[in-house]
Amino acid sequence: MSLPSYYQRLIKKYPQVSEVEWHLLDQLATVRHIRKGEHFLRVGKVARYAAFVLSGQFKYNFTGDDGGEKILKFGFRDDFLTNCLSFNSNKPSYLNITALEDAVILRFNINKVQPLYDLHSSILHVNLQVYQNIMEEQAEHQYILSLKSPLERYRFLLRHRPAIIQKISLTNIARYLFTSREALSRARVMVTKKLGGQNPYGPSM
Repeated sequence: MSLPSYYQRLIKKYPQVSEVEWHLLDQLATVRHIRKGEHFLRVGKVARYAAFVLSGQFKYNFTGDDGGEKILKFGFRDDFLTNCLSFNSNKPSYLNITALEDAVILRFNINKVQPLYDLHSSILHVNLQVYQNIMEEQAEHQYILSLKSPLERYRFLLRHRPAIIQKISLTNIARYLFTSREALSRARVMVTKKLGGQNPYGPSM
């Protein structure tokens, strides 16, 4: 039996995993539909599942000490959703993973996938790659927050993470940059003026 078409994108992204191994993973996976605003993982729950995003967008968010929402990370199509810290420590998650729009995911029970690591090193390699990507994204986000102004933070995204600029609303970008929407809007106007009035941006809500 052939794999569903969405696996072709995952095969391209993780070429070290054979088609036979994708079949093994498919036997453990379920396709789930998640509505906008629904949680894949909720604060206070221990992470038991991981998933590939087949369509839609997600945010990793929590409520800060000031009562405002903070966003640590976004998840786009073909990205991997999980909270490694919660799963590995078996402790409740301190953040939500929330759908920004109606989405479809390929969900796995992590405990059921783990036995495959000993038998299929390529699947273990994907797991390690996912962990590495998460660590790199966390380090990059910390660097972004170390920049002094909303303008500098926004310019960094334009250069290095244009997908965020193109796909995510200004309100949620502000929450990701730990600044106000008003400050970020001013920064965007300044960048637009320097570009001669051209608007390379996506959503503005």
